[in-house]
Order: sequence, then C-alpha cells, then structure tokens
Amino acid sequence: MNPNDEVMSGGMFSEDDLIYSYTRAQALADGVLIDLSERARHCGIKYPTACTAGLWALIQAIPKPDRDMREVAEAVRISAVLSALLEAIRAARGTDRVTFRGLGVELWAQCGPGDDGEPVITVMMQGED
Repeated sequence: MNPNDEVMSGGMFSEDDLIYSYTRAQALADGVLIDLSERARHCGIKYPTACTAGLWALIQAIPKPDRDMREVAEAVRISAVLSALLEAIRAARGTDRVTFRGLGVELWAQCGPGDDGEPVITVMMQGED
C-alpha cells in the first residue's frame, strides 16, 4: 500500500477539517476588501460594511470633469452606492442577499457572519464572489 493512499482516499482528513481560512480582517488589511462602515452608518446602514477592491476601483474611477475635486466626487460616489444598497435592503426584507444598481452597473450585497459571527455586509459587482 502506498503511504499516500490514505491521504488520497480521504482517510486522513474529514470534510470538517479546516485546511485554510482567510478572515475578513485579513481581507481588509490586504486591501481585498475596503471598509465603508463609517460612511455606511451615516447612510443608515447599521452593520459593518465593506466593498470589494473591484468595486472600490470603480468608485475611484472619477470622470475627467470631476477629477479636480476627487475627494468630494469619491464621497458622492460612495454615498450613491450605499444609498442604493439601503434602498435595496429596505425593499428586500427577510433575505441575506440583495441586488441593485449603482454607478451604472449591477451590484449585489451579502449579509453574513463576520470573523466573530457578527452580521457584516459585503458589496460587490455582479460576477464577483
């Protein structure tokens, strides 16, 4: 018997064995997720909220006429996304996932457990997981 047979047949590990985990805190620290929690609270969203780096790049893609006021334009774009999210949450009631439109593209958000089991929201562009 080959020593790897047990590993290959699943005898060494069960389906419940954790091989790797990547926490939300790590994703935020790495820039994979961008924390929008403070601005989300100002828009009326009570849970910690983050967006993907892909959506953040879209938020930061300021049209040429607005580039002189980048900070203001970025804040307006973030508020637009979060306001559309809040509207979708209010309309959806009873689900942990909503789809909505923001910045001219289809977006979606998932409410799920954070690193300590607390509810957190992640906002993404369609096609991102």
